[in-house]
Amino acid sequence: MSAEEKPNPPTPFPTREGGAGFTPPSLVGKGVGGLGSSRKLLALIAVGFVAVGFAVWYFFIRTPEPKDDFGRFQGAWRLIVPDGKDSSSGRATPVTIRVTGDRWVWVVGDKEQKRYAMELRPDTNPKEIDLVLLAADDSPVIQKWPGEPRKVMLRGIYVVERDSAKLVVRPGDEPRPTSLEADEGVAVWILERQK
Repeated sequence: MSAEEKPNPPTPFPTREGGAGFTPPSLVGKGVGGLGSSRKLLALIAVGFVAVGFAVWYFFIRTPEPKDDFGRFQGAWRLIVPDGKDSSSGRATPVTIRVTGDRWVWVVGDKEQKRYAMELRPDTNPKEIDLVLLAADDSPVIQKWPGEPRKVMLRGIYVVERDSAKLVVRPGDEPRPTSLEADEGVAVWILERQK
């Protein structure tokens, strides 16, 4: 092979017309695929911080919405009693209702007044609630009715959302209410979550 036929070594990057070598893209430069300016880089960094901040809030800080009615009832509630037939508004009472697990505790001031065991049936229409009165040892209070002894309880229906609830209840020996409106012989309770 003669010197004239010897191949040239390959160049690392293709050359442009005029022999200038090609420069690889840069993240901050204006080359192909680069961001083109420091403003775009700052915008990208800001978007990254927002995404990280949202992820921290979503997974570690926020309180997720409970997936069921039992979870929605948990916490402290202020009891409001409706004025007359209008059950959409009413007067606040000094009663706080604390729900922990299946325990429903009435508190006036700092003193517990009554304790109930809560049973929910959210699959019925309207949704049903039973509140069984508990003694100091957490056993159901039994009262002797004509006939056989029965648990002292309230039977009712309810709707509950994240920060409000409405219950219509009657004593356990009477028929369960069928409507969330005020009616003869029912107690209507509006609950507002305490913050």
